[in-house]
Amino acid sequence: MKRLLFFLLLCCCSAYSIGDTSIVALVGNYRITAEDLLTSYEFGPSFVRRSHEPLRKHLTYMIYERLLALEAEANSLQTSSFVQERVKALEEDGAVEQLYRNDILSRVALTEDQIEQDIQKAKITVSLRWLFQPTKIEADECQKILAQGASFDSLFALQLDSMTPISSRSTEISLLKLERDNEIVAHSISGMRVGECTPPIQGTDGYYIIRLDQVRQNPLTTESEYTNLKKQAVDIRTRIIADKLADEYVKTMMSKHNPVIKAEGFNILRAYIASKGLSRDATVKWEIPTTFMTEAGPQPIQQSGEYLNKTLVTFGNRSLTIRDYIRWYDIRQFQFNTRSLAAFNSSVKKTIWKIVQDKLLSEEAYQRGLNHVPSVMHETEKWRVKLLYLAQRSALLRTINISDSVLLDYYKKHDKQYKKGKTSSSFQQVREIVLTDYFNEQESLVLLHALGELKKKYIVFINEQVLQRLSDTIRPEPRAIEMIFYKPGGTFPRVAFPTIDEAWSRMQ
Repeated sequence: MKRLLFFLLLCCCSAYSIGDTSIVALVGNYRITAEDLLTSYEFGPSFVRRSHEPLRKHLTYMIYERLLALEAEANSLQTSSFVQERVKALEEDGAVEQLYRNDILSRVALTEDQIEQDIQKAKITVSLRWLFQPTKIEADECQKILAQGASFDSLFALQLDSMTPISSRSTEISLLKLERDNEIVAHSISGMRVGECTPPIQGTDGYYIIRLDQVRQNPLTTESEYTNLKKQAVDIRTRIIADKLADEYVKTMMSKHNPVIKAEGFNILRAYIASKGLSRDATVKWEIPTTFMTEAGPQPIQQSGEYLNKTLVTFGNRSLTIRDYIRWYDIRQFQFNTRSLAAFNSSVKKTIWKIVQDKLLSEEAYQRGLNHVPSVMHETEKWRVKLLYLAQRSALLRTINISDSVLLDYYKKHDKQYKKGKTSSSFQQVREIVLTDYFNEQESLVLLHALGELKKKYIVFINEQVLQRLSDTIRPEPRAIEMIFYKPGGTFPRVAFPTIDEAWSRMQ
């Protein structure tokens, strides 16, 4: 369960919780502070950074999104299940993160000796390659072949193809980061000489034989490099210790409530998941039913309310139904391992344990009132506005009507852009491209018209003095690249912060 619940991007964790509260803009009853703007810009898409006035451009799109959010409220979209369920999930996520800070991070203490040891580990870089085998028998056989003198390079080359590039079977990483990412591997290569291989190491999907290709060390560092290495060492060691504390915290909590998965509920859930994503061949091969017998005869699992209300898991004196799981999963959309039936079953069970963990952790956080901590409330509100914007934008885009006759007319008017050299492509050959181009054009027209009307309906005020002060600290980045800060842990996998939509780049 390592990092299953409490893995955070420590560098992103409330990085701007205390900042400049000067008002940059007012959009109806929404305020945009300097802190809000700078946070959103810092973690936002790169296209605005290439603008002549990047911060002003970013603020413009923040205003657009709040105008659409205001209209969503006017249309009562805040009562929709799409908005309500996700706002609740995000509030729970924030409360659980606060619980993590209170009960886990607060217990982490580092000594100067530990920090210095980790600085030395951060200076050492190792190059690794590995062989993969799905079963222990195959991995042991591979190790035997190596022991008999077979070339690692030859076996390694045999495992590569167009779907398995070298980059997916090799890495170059510092010892400290390796310990953070995979403590078992870091321990396994400790004391090894260059050219040696580990015994088979069990992973989540099979077994790995890892070869130590190279070790490099940077013995000398400048003062600034040492400062950066020290910060890295503190951050990584804090996370390593916190992960272990979190594991124990979760294990104790789960042991106390003793969750039990019910066989009937599990089989029905597997059938539901299979109906949504598994191929027909896999469903038949693994003998997963697609229908269940009811009084009305065989029915698809998703159409049977009786079966969806079956108990999936019990914990303490409580239980969760398949329907509870489906509502929870609908927001999160985890990917299941479909490599084999055993892997599929295992990945489904892991998500069932996770829903119980999420439930228990959020209940503990709410009992302590951590959902009312100002920083949690502020982050939840920013996500609420973002979800309202998305709901209203979707509602507007659903008004775009597209038919083949409309697309054909568009194709004829813009036929030059669909030529390959001097050769014209037929409509059917480029239909999907035409559809995308036409939709993007209509999207811009619909949004520009809506925003024009909303500017008349709601007051928009920009504090030019504050905006200029902030803009003086920001410079355009003509070659800015896209960086997505993603938060995979917690109760709600998502991007780290609710910044502006990348889709606005189509309206530049």
